[in-house]
Amino acid sequence: MSNTQRNVGIIGAGTMGGGIAIAFANAGYEVQLVDVNADALKRGIERIRSFYEDAVKREKMSAPDSERRFSNITPSTSLDAVSACGLVIEAVYEDLALKSRIAAELADICPPDAILASNTSSLDINQIAQASRRPDRFVGIHFFSPAHIMKLVEVIRGSQSSQGSIDFAVDVMRALGKVPVVCGVGFGFIGNRMAEPYLREAEALILEGATPERIDAVAQSPELLGMAMGPCRMMDLAGNDIGASIVGERASETNLLDDKSYRCMVRALAEMGFLGQKTGRGFYRYEGRQPLDEPQTIALALELANRHGIKRRDDISDEEILQRLLFSLINEGFEVLREGVANDEDDIDVVFTAGFGFPKFRGGPMTMARKIGLGTIRRRLESFARQHGDPYGYWTVSPLLIEQAQVEER
Repeated sequence: MSNTQRNVGIIGAGTMGGGIAIAFANAGYEVQLVDVNADALKRGIERIRSFYEDAVKREKMSAPDSERRFSNITPSTSLDAVSACGLVIEAVYEDLALKSRIAAELADICPPDAILASNTSSLDINQIAQASRRPDRFVGIHFFSPAHIMKLVEVIRGSQSSQGSIDFAVDVMRALGKVPVVCGVGFGFIGNRMAEPYLREAEALILEGATPERIDAVAQSPELLGMAMGPCRMMDLAGNDIGASIVGERASETNLLDDKSYRCMVRALAEMGFLGQKTGRGFYRYEGRQPLDEPQTIALALELANRHGIKRRDDISDEEILQRLLFSLINEGFEVLREGVANDEDDIDVVFTAGFGFPKFRGGPMTMARKIGLGTIRRRLESFARQHGDPYGYWTVSPLLIEQAQVEER
């Protein structure tokens, strides 16, 4: 790899941008970390320095090694700092207009053969790529937080991304020790798109009377599923403000705004300032990182259920919890395949085992679906539609799942 290609630009020194910078610095790249806000840049560099100092204290690396890696990162408040970089990754907050403006500015600054990328979790890569005026050399690179720790990276192929640009991005991610999965454009790509109905059902079950603790216990039980972390703990870890923002984006693109109860728990928690671990309260109350019951969250669920006319139940079984979480996830997986966002079932399994704590001994959600039987899953989804009603298509079975179930049962 040329010196230019070993020189990487990161735009945005927030939590995500800083984590990406650490990942590259640890792999020996020269990193230009840019944030036009001097205070934000200073905070970002201080977080990075603290990370390396803490790594030395915990004996994860030696002091000289820590200093060498830290010295690979050069901070700047000017976009001109990335003018010699072979790869530039924009990692500012999720705002399409801002990301598009930065892409246009980078196109004027960077070498014509440089690859430009956006680290977005949900926005349309094609729109940002068009702003760059070099859509063939533009890709999405979606790191999962914390970027210097999480192995999974989704590499998003825009409608005009060249194969060379995709191959380059995949090779660089592998050089970082990441697990790259190439996917197409679509809201939430593979992982966040499929996680949406999984989290939706967790919230719906809370409104109906199941507690966050019980839902997470079912998801985490090795005998039932074996997730590294249940959905409620996962939402609290990611931040309920982030979750509420994604819900708002998703709802605005669909008819889900008509469903006033749609993901109303995470939205209400965000409004209350119950943002999860970072504020000490969310679906749980936290002492350190230990999740404990939060009575105000349970009271909120009852209030929201009454407001939206949701019947409270005392007959929710562990089996129902498992099936509503897992089968909604699997059904969305078949939609992701049908739409061409995922290339194959194996890629979906890699996304969930590498990035979402899905147990490797299960193989992944799509492997698990085949073992359960697609006909069984189809019939249970149809049963949930009859039981709960389906005005918003939550339980509508994917046409591809129906087709594959018919093939499987011949």
